[in-house]
Amino acid sequence: MSSTFHFYNQNAGSLAEQYDSTTFEQVHTSWQAFWPLVGDRVLDVGAGSGRDAKWMAKKGCEVIALEPATSLLKLGKAETDDSVVWLEDSLPALEKTTNLGLRFDLVLVSAVWMHLATSHRERAFRKLSNLLAPNGRLVISLRHGEFTDGRKAYPVSVQELEQLAKNNALIVRQVSDSKDQLKRDDVYWQTVVILK
Repeated sequence: MSSTFHFYNQNAGSLAEQYDSTTFEQVHTSWQAFWPLVGDRVLDVGAGSGRDAKWMAKKGCEVIALEPATSLLKLGKAETDDSVVWLEDSLPALEKTTNLGLRFDLVLVSAVWMHLATSHRERAFRKLSNLLAPNGRLVISLRHGEFTDGRKAYPVSVQELEQLAKNNALIVRQVSDSKDQLKRDDVYWQTVVILK
């Protein structure tokens, strides 16, 4: 993923502007029934510009945001002030996050999974599932569509997540399809809600 990290670091400003051109509500409306509640502890994996982390913190959640691209992390941290705790951490290891010893009511993996090599996904999913509190929700969005800007992506599927959930004694509760909020015709999304 080093070339992808490089892309996110080199283009942090324009990417943050792009991400912030849409709202949490627009991007995540398909799983609204599972949105975090006041007091929930939330982990935002690949938090980017901090748009989602900021929204969840404003709703009264305790939010930890993870971002491996240091340039994006700096922008996100500035955007959220002290309302969100930021860590430079990444899948599949999540070493810093695991060392916190915390469990989360919601783990959000939005626009990240496609960057993770297939060979790393079983370990990554196990790490994510181990971070869930009892009755916790794991929400993973799947991007379908090629990148043309040098970012590396791997094929994704709901079936893969269903199998990973089964292997980790979790339940897929909802799968939803949505158009790309940035209006790219060659991109569409699926969001998978998985329960502990």
